[in-house]
Amino acid sequence: MRKYLERGLSKAGILLFKEKHGTRYFICQDADAFCRAAMKVLKDRFEERYYDDPRQDRLGETRAQEIIETNDIEAAFEFMNLRGDAEYEAMDIEHAEEY
Repeated sequence: MRKYLERGLSKAGILLFKEKHGTRYFICQDADAFCRAAMKVLKDRFEERYYDDPRQDRLGETRAQEIIETNDIEAAFEFMNLRGDAEYEAMDIEHAEEY
């Protein structure tokens, strides 16, 4: 697991993807689950041809396809995290309080 992933993903949390038509929530128990959820959303967006939009950059479409073809779940998380500033692509992690 890449070191940057271990920092914020070492405990359970909720991964949120804020999209155009609502927010998607994934309950994740560990870093692997966070990465698998990111891959699921990446695949869903790719199948919907989200990155094929002329207003989106072509580099994003090419990189998304490479990640899916190699099934690199860590790269999927990184890709989704880096694109979080784009419209309708926000990704956030929430951690519940522990008692």
